[in-house]
Amino acid sequence: MSLPDEGLLALNRIHRQLEEIFFRHQAAVLNGDGAQARSLLGDYETGLSIHMREEDEILMPLYRERATPIRGGDAEIFTGEHGKIFERLDVLRLRLSRITLTHSPAGDILALLDDEAYFKKFMEHHTLRENRIFYPELERVTTPQEKAGLIRLLTFSLGGLDNPASDA
Repeated sequence: MSLPDEGLLALNRIHRQLEEIFFRHQAAVLNGDGAQARSLLGDYETGLSIHMREEDEILMPLYRERATPIRGGDAEIFTGEHGKIFERLDVLRLRLSRITLTHSPAGDILALLDDEAYFKKFMEHHTLRENRIFYPELERVTTPQEKAGLIRLLTFSLGGLDNPASDA
C-alpha cells in the first residue's frame, strides 16, 4: 500500500469511520433497538481499541524517541487520554446494559445519552490533538521509507472499518 496524499495523518481517518458507527449506535438507542445499539457499541469499541493499540505499540515509541517537546503534546497526554477513553467506554457499556430501551424510564435513556455526549466531546478533543500534534510531528520525524513501513504495519487504521460486520 502506498502512502496516501495526506501522509501519516491518513492513519487517523479511522476516527471519522468510528464516529459514523457511534452515530448509528445512538440512532439505535433512540429507535429503541437495544440489540443493534449494543452490537454497534461493541463494533465501535473493537475498532477504537485496535486503533489505539496500534498507536500505543507502534507509533508512540517512535514519537517518544524523536518528537520535539510540544506544549500539550507529551506522549503521556496521549496515552493518558487512551486510558480515559477506555474508562468512559466501560461506563457507557455498563449503563447501556442496565437499561431496556423500550421499557426504561426516559430519564435512564437521557442519562445514557448525556454520558455519550460527554464522551463524544472528549473524543473530539482527543482527535483534534492527534490531528494537530501527534500525526504532524510523526510526519516530520520519519523518512519516506519509514512512513511506507508504518502504512504497511497499520493497515487497520486505513481500511479496517470500511465494511464493519454490523452493516446491513
